[in-house]
Amino acid sequence: MKVRKNQVELFKAIAIGLALIVPAYLFGAFNYSHNLWPIELLRQIKDFRVADATPKTVQLSQFDSLGRLTLYPEKIQVGCPVQTKDTGVLLIIGQSNAANHAQRKFTTQYPNNVVNYFEGQCYVASSPLLGATGQGGEFITPLADRLIAKGTYKNIVIIAAAVTGSPISRWVRHGDLNESLIALMKDVQKKFRITDVIWHQGETDASTRMSTTAKVYVSSFHSLVGTLTERKVRAPIFVSIATRCNAGDNWSEVNPVGIGQRMLIDNEKIFLGADTDKLVELTDRYDSCHFSESGQMKVAEAFADSISAVKKHRSEQ
Repeated sequence: MKVRKNQVELFKAIAIGLALIVPAYLFGAFNYSHNLWPIELLRQIKDFRVADATPKTVQLSQFDSLGRLTLYPEKIQVGCPVQTKDTGVLLIIGQSNAANHAQRKFTTQYPNNVVNYFEGQCYVASSPLLGATGQGGEFITPLADRLIAKGTYKNIVIIAAAVTGSPISRWVRHGDLNESLIALMKDVQKKFRITDVIWHQGETDASTRMSTTAKVYVSSFHSLVGTLTERKVRAPIFVSIATRCNAGDNWSEVNPVGIGQRMLIDNEKIFLGADTDKLVELTDRYDSCHFSESGQMKVAEAFADSISAVKKHRSEQ
């Protein structure tokens, strides 16, 4: 009788278990097929555990104290070229439209010829460029490609150093970006001689918040040129006419900063690179300020034409 009683208790336990398991199974199957609670929660917990178990070797973007990009995933390191007379070394300074804040990301069509130099190492040129702020696209890589295609240079080294939103006052003597530029030149000149300087800046100074005068802009820029000269950078400087950014009805093509930028051009040391106020329409700017792909291509072409013309003229002298 005792055995029979144990069997009855066992059958009861099995029946209770089935009564709980079968509905739970059916409930789970229904919820899984319809992605209902708690299926999504369980998936998130699973994904969290998998992510947490992933080795901590994933390369993430890193920036310096100025916000410039110092590390970016999947950069391809290559040997730095030995500079010859056919090697262009481009120094790019200014603000966001000279940095990595444009719409389209590019990779050079000439990976054996166009590199991005940063802290003693060279990488195949691709957006975003190390050394400048932002993680988007830029016009420098397609500019370099055009210079190669035109035969202006056989190899190009890009040195990106532009900082978003920077007024010209930060680039003058004793300004923080001027001091940073001096340190950069000390590093670069261990390997290369700068052949061309690209300056695209002015939108911040032209804003109603700054309202920099033409006189101040010109004197400030010459202070920057003085620093470059002291560092034995005697390359031609190509400037943009650049004052248009989120321009409302109060913006005019004729404004103090734009006037100052035009006053800088002497066609001896300082040349017009691109008049982006005219060249880059609002339809060429994805957010009414920064260049979209069409804007990037226009500016790249303009600078390539200007650099090529100056180099050709000097070689013929």
